[in-house]
Amino acid sequence: MSEFSFIQLADPQFGMFASLSAKTDQEIAAFAERGIIIRKANKIEGFAPEVAFFTRAIDRANWLKPSFVVVCGDMINEADSDEQIAEVKRIGALLDDSIDLHWVPGNHDVAPDHTIPSQEYVDRYRDNFGPDYYAFSEGDVRFIVINSTVLTSPKTMSAKAKDQLAFIESEAIIASQQSAGKQNATRIVLLSHHPLFIESANESNNPWSINQKYRKPLIEIAIDHGIVANFAGHWHRNNIASDKGIEVVASGPVGYPLGNDPSGFRIVKVNDTSITHEYHSLETD
Repeated sequence: MSEFSFIQLADPQFGMFASLSAKTDQEIAAFAERGIIIRKANKIEGFAPEVAFFTRAIDRANWLKPSFVVVCGDMINEADSDEQIAEVKRIGALLDDSIDLHWVPGNHDVAPDHTIPSQEYVDRYRDNFGPDYYAFSEGDVRFIVINSTVLTSPKTMSAKAKDQLAFIESEAIIASQQSAGKQNATRIVLLSHHPLFIESANESNNPWSINQKYRKPLIEIAIDHGIVANFAGHWHRNNIASDKGIEVVASGPVGYPLGNDPSGFRIVKVNDTSITHEYHSLETD
């Protein structure tokens, strides 16, 4: 029997408030044409807003006492910032020792240009946050964490992308085999930064989801072996879509919102028959 909860955080992205401060009306309008909402703000330095929101998120977790907390990528805004990394880790360490903390790499964590990952920065991520892809279990649910940035740049690090696909398939096969003969089948949940898709499994390549080249085999693995959900971030707003029996949840940010949803966190509740979730604002006490 599985009955537990976890908290999903996404995009604390220390430094983003400062990077988007003091934008001109023309710059804000240009972002708006791309569907990205930038807030008018005076110039700021550092990352005090991110510190406040991430600390509040950890405080909420300590009060709610979930089985674990997962941070779905973009912990920092600049992959080479030791200062941003140190502060994220300092606040993450405030989580109660009884609650596991799982990190998931985002494009700002492993790509120096925020788009194309490099092995140097993947290694840097590993040194600071641990493996960039791995798996763990809670109850009868198997969670698979992936480095989705590698799956959005098909012309770079292709060997690493193939290694990840092989790992995901192996984990999914093991989980499905362990379900044989059991009353409650092992469900599989994918944890990533980029969501599998935004609208549908067959959507065109876009900046917001996993590349078609890798999305297609991932969908096939999901169908064959029981990946039922994908929790992700990257959008800095909430987006929920279902296709091929998979629910894909791109959750709003702990840090800077790029849509109408507030900075927030998601509580996910798991029982034997369902996985339900609800988004909560961090902008109110």
